[in-house]
Formats: sequence, structure tokens, C-alpha cells
Amino acid sequence: MASDVDDELDPRLILAALGMARVDAVERAEGGSDSAIWRVEVASAVYALRVFRPGEQEDCDRERVAMSAASVARLPVPRLHSAGSWRERPALLLDWLPGLTVYEALRQRPEQAAQLGALFGEAQARLHTVAAPAALAARPDGWIAWLGPDEPALAERLRASAYPGDALLHLDYHPLNVLTDGERITGILDWRNVAAGPPRADAARTHAILRVDGPHIVAPRVRAILETFANGWQTGYLQNGGSLDDMAPFYAWAGATMLRDLASKRSPDGLARIRVWTDGWLAKL
Repeated sequence: MASDVDDELDPRLILAALGMARVDAVERAEGGSDSAIWRVEVASAVYALRVFRPGEQEDCDRERVAMSAASVARLPVPRLHSAGSWRERPALLLDWLPGLTVYEALRQRPEQAAQLGALFGEAQARLHTVAAPAALAARPDGWIAWLGPDEPALAERLRASAYPGDALLHLDYHPLNVLTDGERITGILDWRNVAAGPPRADAARTHAILRVDGPHIVAPRVRAILETFANGWQTGYLQNGGSLDDMAPFYAWAGATMLRDLASKRSPDGLARIRVWTDGWLAKL
């Protein structure tokens, strides 16, 4: 997905501001919609340049803190080489990690869907053993605020059932943000949504992406592959210490926040499917 940040950014000027004046090659990379990413070659080293929008220093700092905590826990996250800003845009120079996105690996090797799903789930379970750093733990219910003002009863139920809530949560853990070489997970990327909270919130969001929204935005022939992958994810997650007990309020939260996120990005039919699933979990409460 192409970034919707300013296409006129000059990566070489940004790199110079970060202290890297000599660059052999720079190539725009595919990335999320919230930042611009370039692949940078210098001698025999390869880096990723990630540039945020003006005024997003807090987002950038939150990513740095999260990746540092994940790195200490030996999770595969990019190592930070330099941080700074250019024309009020925060920027990070990171390792370029090896591997394909899990999505691309599934596309190339659909017969490995169960294996890739298990690796994907195992890595998320490992992530949930990491304590959130103090800068994130200071807002243990920040993720609940994603609901907005429309679900006050659900927000109160979550506050009552969500603690202890001091784990490191990615909250955008899906096949486009995770890298693999087919044998292991080689990278967990895009920590913009990171928060402190209960692992069940992160697992619920991944479940909603894989099983509720995902099947309706991929080609029909891919749906069976995605289902096999999702089953593998759940198995890998549970076998490595993850828990999916008492999930009703967390599934309701994941559905409600997904409806807010995708209101302008999905068809009425697509939103209706998410709404039916969400309302079903709200009714159970």
C-alpha cells in the first residue's frame, strides 16, 4: 500500500539530517499509509528510513520505546541507528530486516499456510510476555479509548476485566506487518499503535483482522488459505502460552474499533458483516 504522506519528500536530504551524507542507493518501499519508507544502501549495509508526518513526534517516540523493549526481549525488531527530524517530520533510520511479509509468503507458498500461521502465533505469544516500558504503562487503558464515546458500558466492562494490563501490545499484528523467511519470523514492523494492556486485546484485534475482515477483502480462492493460516495462528499462540479465555468483551472491543477504523474504507456490505459480528459479542455481555 502506498503511503499517503507527502510524495515530494527528498530522502537524501532527510538522511543527511540524520548524519548520513554518503548513500549508494535509495528506493521507495511499500509500507503503511501512515509513514513513508525507503530502502537505503550504504556500502554493504541496508537500512530502512521511516519518515512520519509533521507533528507526530509522540508517535515516533512511542515506536522507539516499544522497539527497544522488544529488542531487549530478543524479539525480531529493527535496530535503531539514528533518529532526528527534517522540516518538523520525525525520522528513524533502522535496520532493513530480511524476509518477506507473511502475506507475500502466503501468496508464494500457500501450502505452508498452517506452518506460517503457527510461527506467526508463536511470535505474538512471545511478544505478550514482554512488560510494557514505563512510558506506555503510564496509560494502561489508552487502548480502551479507541472505542470513542459510543460504547461507555463496554469501556467500563473492559476496565473491570482487563487488569493486570501491563504487557506490550502491538495492536496492528497482521500478515503485512510481520516478516518471515519461511522457517522463522524475521521481523515485527510498524509499532505505531503500540500500547500497554492485556494480551487478550491484542489477540482479539488480530483475530478480527484474520477471521472477520480478512475473508471479505481477499479473493474467494484465497479464503481457504487464510482460514488455514488463522487456525495455525491460534494453535501457535495457545501452544506458546497465549490465552483466549473470557474473550467476549475483547472481541466486542476489537469489532467496535474496527468499525471506526474502516468506516470510510469498506463497502456497506463489508461494514455490515463486521457490525453483525460485533453486535453478537456485545449481546453476550
